[in-house]
Amino acid sequence: MSKTQQLIKSFYHFKMLAAFRIQPVGKAISYLFYLSLVVLIPVLASSVYTYLSGQDTINSTINRGISSGIFVVIFLPFIFFLIALSLFVLVSTIAALAIPYIRIRGLRADYKQLWNISAFAITAPTLVLVTVESFIWSGSMLIYLYLFFTLSYVLYTLSYLPKRPK
Repeated sequence: MSKTQQLIKSFYHFKMLAAFRIQPVGKAISYLFYLSLVVLIPVLASSVYTYLSGQDTINSTINRGISSGIFVVIFLPFIFFLIALSLFVLVSTIAALAIPYIRIRGLRADYKQLWNISAFAITAPTLVLVTVESFIWSGSMLIYLYLFFTLSYVLYTLSYLPKRPK
């Protein structure tokens, strides 16, 4: 299954998200880099729109556009890796928070499987957050909503895990 298909399935197919746990961890890592690239697109589009909407004349637009373009090209890899790093930290934290939950519920999974599930489960909340924050509304309340929906998404996905044998 391609990364784009995995991204689309991550929006609505919770049972398949739970099945992604058996994939090698390398596939989840490469998926997070792919997700970082997808997240980078609305961030750059919002930056370009903000930059172009506040211009005076065409001459100043061209001059600032060239210098701004060089700035973006130089710092684009750093922005990409900053997004990737924050996604990796988020996935690791969510997987660690899910360990007590699976023990209490008696579900069969280990940290690697929880990490894989978390990597795919953050897709929908992340893309919605970035789109809303880039184009509609930006506020401090969004991060709390994001964390709530991300944890809800992961917990609902964990309900599809098999029970531990007795």
